Amino acid sequence: MNENIARVLVEWQENWTPELIERDFDLSLVPEKPRKVITFAGCRRTGKTYLMFQLINELSRRIPKEEIFYINFEDERLEKKIETLTELIPTIEELFGKKERLYLFLDEVQNVPGWDSWVRRIHDSREDVRLFLSGSSSKLSSREIPTSLRGRALTFEVFPLSFPEFLRFKNFEVPERVEFSGRKAELLNLLREYLTYGGFPEVVLVEDKRIKAMIIRDYFNTIIALDVVERYKVRNPEELRAFIRLLLNSEYFSLSRAERTMRSLGYSVSKATLANYLRYLEECYFAFPVEVFSPKVKLRIQHPKKIYFVDTAFLTFLSVKFSEDIGRLMENAVFIELLRRGRDVNYALGENWEVDFVLPEEETLIQVSYDVSRPETMERELRALRKAKRFFGWENAKLITWDVEKKVDGIEVVPLWRFLLDHRDGRSL
Repeated sequence: MNENIARVLVEWQENWTPELIERDFDLSLVPEKPRKVITFAGCRRTGKTYLMFQLINELSRRIPKEEIFYINFEDERLEKKIETLTELIPTIEELFGKKERLYLFLDEVQNVPGWDSWVRRIHDSREDVRLFLSGSSSKLSSREIPTSLRGRALTFEVFPLSFPEFLRFKNFEVPERVEFSGRKAELLNLLREYLTYGGFPEVVLVEDKRIKAMIIRDYFNTIIALDVVERYKVRNPEELRAFIRLLLNSEYFSLSRAERTMRSLGYSVSKATLANYLRYLEECYFAFPVEVFSPKVKLRIQHPKKIYFVDTAFLTFLSVKFSEDIGRLMENAVFIELLRRGRDVNYALGENWEVDFVLPEEETLIQVSYDVSRPETMERELRALRKAKRFFGWENAKLITWDVEKKVDGIEVVPLWRFLLDHRDGRSL
């Protein structure tokens, strides 16, 4: 028996799950049949662990608690080696007896080298074992899950709180006709708070703005230190941080321009190294590069990428340029919401026009603009959408604003709060 595993398991059975506020997760998406390995992937501190606890609580309503076990592989008592996984089930069976079924929830499992080979062996050889995995790496995502697990796993990507979840954490219930309600001003104030401080659950639950800022900066330092520098053995952390500051203060990114800027700052860095840095940030779900929409691969590669971040709070507290730019925060929030809804996202560029988001599968165009109170601003944003509609031959177009709602020339002008809330009932864009 592995004594360290035994201690962790006994603590789990004694303490069980903490109190939690439930998130919007459809548990019916976790099927009994076909039997799949369930993975939760996402940035650190987005709530993957608590989502696992939520699923554990649901399971415990219909199966014995004694069949459910949770282990966090960031626990310093557990050795990060394959033998720890190999000894896990034998330790459970020796300590608690053989069960009819086992439900194993393994948090941050990617910290164990060779984890995927163990998962495949257990999944293929033990019909009585269900595996639920989480990790702060895209290695657990459906895009990058190891070949050995393809066809065996079902992946859910976890992002910071959506706006409806944020309101639930704030105990704010949206009135049925909020646009005519006296509580609309309160809703807009909460929306501004959501954009400024983001949707990390712990940050949302803290009231003191100074502490919010401290937590966000601590998250950033932890993500960079553990999920990038340590995981990828980055030899020059200061150079990496300078690159991240560059990204946070740039709307567009190209390797050539980034290399020139970094060299002007005194860093002798190659394009290949910068490309690796960006890949690391994407793999830990911190940053998301978005390509221009084009059927030509060459154009996708040549054009600069737009950069978005997993949470708007990083723009607020770590960038200089966007700290007071509510429009940039809105655009980032819309991007993350589109990812949360499972959309493939690009941007569009034409002659004298640009559109923030292109959803190729839905043939939909989305523009984001904070203040369209001036007629010339409204016309500029609508003109870009009209040109893009003609260019692509598409009909669906939206202009997302702070609080303007109407329809112009077949283009929906939608307040941001409505766009973020309309998905509550499973409605599409």
